[in-house]
Amino acid sequence: MRATGLSEPLWMGSFRAVAELGQGGMGRVLLAVAPDGRLVAVKQVHPELAEDAGFRARFRREVAASRKVSGAYTAAVLDADTEARTPWLASEFVPGPSLSQALSAAGPLPEEAVRLLAAGLAQALVDVHRAGLVHRDLKPSNVLLAKDGVRVIDFGIARAAEGSTKLTHTGAMVGSPLFMAPEQVQGLPPTGAADVFSLGSTLVMACTGEPPFAGTSVPGVLYNVAHGAPNLEAVPQALRSFIEPCLAKDPAGRPSPLELLRAIGAVTPTSRPWPEAVYRLAAEQRAEIDRLVAGPSTFGAPARPPVPPLFPPAAPPRRKRARWPTGVAAAAVATAVVTAAALSLLGNGAGGDGRTSAPPRKAGAKKSSPIETVPTPGATPLSKVRDKYTQRVPSCKEAAGKVEVPADYGKPSGNIEATGETPQESNQCYWSNRYGDRVVVSWDRHLSQGGKTGAELAKERYESGYASAHQSYERVDVGVGEEAYWQRSIANLYARDVNMRLNVVVESKRYSLDEARNIAQAAGRSALKVAGVRR
Repeated sequence: MRATGLSEPLWMGSFRAVAELGQGGMGRVLLAVAPDGRLVAVKQVHPELAEDAGFRARFRREVAASRKVSGAYTAAVLDADTEARTPWLASEFVPGPSLSQALSAAGPLPEEAVRLLAAGLAQALVDVHRAGLVHRDLKPSNVLLAKDGVRVIDFGIARAAEGSTKLTHTGAMVGSPLFMAPEQVQGLPPTGAADVFSLGSTLVMACTGEPPFAGTSVPGVLYNVAHGAPNLEAVPQALRSFIEPCLAKDPAGRPSPLELLRAIGAVTPTSRPWPEAVYRLAAEQRAEIDRLVAGPSTFGAPARPPVPPLFPPAAPPRRKRARWPTGVAAAAVATAVVTAAALSLLGNGAGGDGRTSAPPRKAGAKKSSPIETVPTPGATPLSKVRDKYTQRVPSCKEAAGKVEVPADYGKPSGNIEATGETPQESNQCYWSNRYGDRVVVSWDRHLSQGGKTGAELAKERYESGYASAHQSYERVDVGVGEEAYWQRSIANLYARDVNMRLNVVVESKRYSLDEARNIAQAAGRSALKVAGVRR
């Protein structure tokens, strides 16, 4: 992860890049800030690949399919531009180290952590395959260990690279030899069974620190994958019973992801599922991202003038150093600091040294509310509250004409319809007009799981978002959900209603603060109504 001079556009759609996370054969991954203050990971394709018409066509198809993937164990695709000079794909940024980083720092995972990892990866493949995708490159570096479980990234991208004359010319290999399936080595079209093989190889690496198929050269590794027996001597017997079938040479002999979930059995969730070294890595990542995002920009000139803050923020209250309770996971702290740094960056849209001149607070104006974890609206404890929103989140097609936006806005664009079959589902829709104004609505639905109600899960995520930058929020009572906050600096309405979280962002240089807030309120109320409609 590094800040580096960029000669290419600083903006990709509405995302502002702030640092480079890494590079690979197909492109680079950038850390960027979304309009609502969230950090996102943007994969930008190398220019030479973008010139390959076949690659661009495959990338376009895979992005469309990737938008359908929705689940608690994958990083959601938020936006993409397949027609840009250098195509890009933006997905949720997940704070936490990769499995490969964790293994390098701490060695093999304990047995229960591997079981939790296996269940998360299997469920992720269920979600990916349901969308009609094959991951093709599941490996430890594409598995992130978040504070609340595992996330799989980069699904659907490897297929776009297959057959690329540019990659073939440079000798780049699509896929990772240590984690390829035999049929991939033999040049056969991979199916979902190839992902299961890669999952098995990843689990062997997780519990032993070594891949199941080794070799002194790439050809040697590929030969062993296709013809050799896996080395499972150090795999605990309780884990071997479901890992070994994944490594069958014949794709038909491997379990499906659903069958694998049944073989893994029930997994008991814990508040700190990973070894302590993982949380230390998360804290280090937090500090590095904080430094990169909050420090002076080293990027080249942007492709368009930076957009100034939509509305001048109120004078910030005196800052106090937060005292975190002993035992709070480092990864949770990282999430808060990362978001706070991102929000401070958004306030520096006009350039310069990052300072903003805000009008003085009027006498009698209410100060920002302190972080509020209790009480929660309503007399019933969240642990006793039933899920209110049980349908899948609305698609943008379903939201058209039902979410209230100004009359001069067109139909919304955004993610494709979700399935409703996963505990957590998200979608984001964009409305715009001919002046370039936009209204962005994001739904995030949580169903009860793992001993927690959907309301508890939604409340945790709602509180973490507020806690990260609570001094720039104002508590509002606008009839949007059970509780809501308004962030004036980026015109962001953030609300929770039982097990649904909602974001409404108004992007415009024409509206006054009151106008933007009224637009956000109307859109927010109607967006929750749409989410509650039976589909």
